[in-house]
Amino acid sequence: MKAKNLIPPFLLLLTLNGCSGKSEVRDKGFIRTIGADYSDVQNISLQLYDSDEILTGQGSTLFSAIADSEHTQGKKLFAGHLELFASSPENIYENLSTLLKNNRISPSCSVICVPENAAGLVSESESDYLPELIESSDRSGLIVKKNISSVIDDLLGTDGKAAVPIFKDKEIYMAVIDGEKIIGVLTRDESSGLCWLNGGIKDIYLPLDINGRKVDFYVRKSSTKITAEKQGDKINITAEIKINGNAEEADIDREAVKQNVSEQVSGLCAKTIAKTVTGMKADVFGIEKSINARGISESRTWEDLIPNINFYYKIKISE
Repeated sequence: MKAKNLIPPFLLLLTLNGCSGKSEVRDKGFIRTIGADYSDVQNISLQLYDSDEILTGQGSTLFSAIADSEHTQGKKLFAGHLELFASSPENIYENLSTLLKNNRISPSCSVICVPENAAGLVSESESDYLPELIESSDRSGLIVKKNISSVIDDLLGTDGKAAVPIFKDKEIYMAVIDGEKIIGVLTRDESSGLCWLNGGIKDIYLPLDINGRKVDFYVRKSSTKITAEKQGDKINITAEIKINGNAEEADIDREAVKQNVSEQVSGLCAKTIAKTVTGMKADVFGIEKSINARGISESRTWEDLIPNINFYYKIKISE
């Protein structure tokens, strides 16, 4: 009898807790995208899930600016589901570090760099525009999607630089940054080459020219392995790229197709390396990690090592 008497209050307690949880959700605004610029203070624009409202704020730090933006509406802002952080290059390392240290924010949140007025871009864009642009460009092999964790990891490398998507002139490319500025912007071909060097390109078409005939080569999937080998005072870096795919046209010289694909992919990679490694002194596809993985000991600094690195490509194509 006593046990039965305890059941109604217990059920009532569960009901009250459930209502309380729902009330908390209704009282929160879930941040989807942050656009941040830094001059003397942080200036931000926020996009929320399921809302067309744009919130703005200012503060001495990123989170004080977010807190400031709460004053324009009645909900408590929650950044635990943040999907995209768009930032001008100034202070980007500090902001990314701040986000990464906040255990409510996923380290897989995407990052894009905007040369000027990232907050303005976010406030003027539809809520789906930037996230979908990054996703579609990554799937198409035009950019490498980067998240907070991977950008921070790259910036902490020997070269102190990272490759990130950049929105410039209403187009998306890859750029090389350090903690506070843009070192340089890659062309479309160089951005594509970086995608091949980072691996994982799949479900795209490569246009080929086989003896004057236009041919589409379908890349079903691909993988890339970067290895290092010491030879005297030189270090040989080999990018082995395995491609599974085929030409859409049946009556075509398969060997000529493979040769054309190999030349095109290795040519894109060579352009990327010339721009990033040689030109910007940047390690943007894991050279340092490959050297360390082989146990190669080097007393030379990264920049002193660069003239002694040789690059090779092995393109393997299977149907």
